[in-house]
Amino acid sequence: MANIAVSAPLEPALISYTIKMNSSKFGNATLGKVETNLSQTDSGYLIESVTKAQGMAAIIIGSNIQEACEFDIIDGQAVSKNYSGGRIGKTDYSVAYDWQDRKVKFDSGDSLDMPDGYLVDNCMFWFAAALLKGEGFSEKSTYVVDGKSKRIRGFVLRTKGEETIDTLVGTRQVVKVVLERELRPGRTLTFWLSPADQYLPLKIEESRKSRTITFEVERLERES
Repeated sequence: MANIAVSAPLEPALISYTIKMNSSKFGNATLGKVETNLSQTDSGYLIESVTKAQGMAAIIIGSNIQEACEFDIIDGQAVSKNYSGGRIGKTDYSVAYDWQDRKVKFDSGDSLDMPDGYLVDNCMFWFAAALLKGEGFSEKSTYVVDGKSKRIRGFVLRTKGEETIDTLVGTRQVVKVVLERELRPGRTLTFWLSPADQYLPLKIEESRKSRTITFEVERLERES
């Protein structure tokens, strides 16, 4: 598969997904939609994301959730600067990164040591994966900061391959990357990265024994 060059590491984009669940306990359901906007600023990149839940999900987590984060791109990798989220109009959690002392600091006053690996957060993980273009996951573990639960989850590469998939934005050749949770065999996170769309994931799937949550792209707008 030929790589498709872009004029910048990441170009501004708006991408929205439909969120679906397949559960042995609750059956199949559409949980809602998430819309994420990536923009470039004078000091790096900004992501603003809004999740609009419906049905059972709206009862459990509320109808509207927002997250925002800023990051730089250094040596082809995303480097987190700050991250916050919560209900619309309210910040329920925030995270700061002390790269000198290698600490992840939560607004509660708690902090965690940065693990030795590729550190990203929930807000910008999809775009960090796009920057790697399917590569790099095999070199070291990937760690994801979850501001809401104040934890860091680790993932290791299980498999990587190429597929052709049909989506609402067209048929695409993609790089399929399957990551597995450290210490939690059977829990996986899968990205279908599209070279034709600056390697943005057109499908994301989080799977465990009891259920699978799938994000399927329904809209993608790029500046170029």
